[in-house]
Amino acid sequence: MWVAFRNNINQHVWVATMRRDTDGCGGEGGGWRTEGWWSLSPGEAKTAFWTTNQYAAFYAEAQDGSWWGDTAGPSVYVTDDQFSDCYAIGHSAPWRVVSMSEINVGWPPAAPGTHTVNLN
Repeated sequence: MWVAFRNNINQHVWVATMRRDTDGCGGEGGGWRTEGWWSLSPGEAKTAFWTTNQYAAFYAEAQDGSWWGDTAGPSVYVTDDQFSDCYAIGHSAPWRVVSMSEINVGWPPAAPGTHTVNLN
């Protein structure tokens, strides 16, 4: 299933994700890939990735500093520049840690279609 993000607020938003990737990150990071940043203008939607796993995660930041995440979610290393790494693998400085929110695309996730996360 494709996972997309829609920016429903009146300012720019950036999105980072964590998704299952046993091929690329099977030996490191427990089989999870972290990536960012998808840049979304107000009203814009973008498809970010394909998954065959029921779960993924995301963290988003708005231009004014507000954010979407979950302090109980997985903690992920991010940089302010674009990145693509395996989970729990630190970045070269400067990096910071954010807490992601779970995405449940339902079961079976390989069904055709798109699961859209609305950022309100």
